[in-house]
Amino acid sequence: MKIYAVRHGQTIFNMLDKVQGWADTPLTNQGEQDGLAAGARLKHVKFDAALSSDTSRAIHTAEFILSKNEHKKPELVAIPDWREFFFGSFEGTDNKEMWRTVAKALKITGQTHDEVAKQVDMTKIMDTIYNVDPQSLGENAADFWQRMDASLAKLQQNYADDSTILLVTHGQLIWNLAKTYAHLQTADRPKNGSVSVFNLDSKGNLTVDEFNDLTTIF
Repeated sequence: MKIYAVRHGQTIFNMLDKVQGWADTPLTNQGEQDGLAAGARLKHVKFDAALSSDTSRAIHTAEFILSKNEHKKPELVAIPDWREFFFGSFEGTDNKEMWRTVAKALKITGQTHDEVAKQVDMTKIMDTIYNVDPQSLGENAADFWQRMDASLAKLQQNYADDSTILLVTHGQLIWNLAKTYAHLQTADRPKNGSVSVFNLDSKGNLTVDEFNDLTTIF
């Protein structure tokens, strides 16, 4: 199964550098262009299914992508399990504020996701976000990994092994698929509108053909 995983276009919170997981803000004008640009680069790909998370930013990005496709378009299906990691009461706060708090708890230096992720694995990062959340609203790592395991299993259950899937979802989620499931340790957080191409085999193994791609015409 080939999965074209696209990070949604730029949103208001992305532009303002705010934490955004389950919180949802509209696409900016640039975000709409991100979706259209991804669609132009994917227009030759015949998709057997089109999936997105149930956030408006992912749904609208998927709609922009499909609007450019030259083949018969599958019906878009929005699925809550493909949401971004839930950052709890940090949602909507400044990214640097949250990452400074996380870095302090881990006793490391860093003010951004990338700086922290170079020093600590994603499981520890997600658990730390949950543990330092004063309201304990978010997900811990076990919650997130269980959700991803179930989501990948459902792909195998619902679609044939030779299917080609469009999946419009979120930055940290795609990053986690690459780093943890496909073992691409050089992966950085993907950019808005970027395309990452994964292969999911019948045994549930995930590999990466392309990651964080903003230029290839597929």
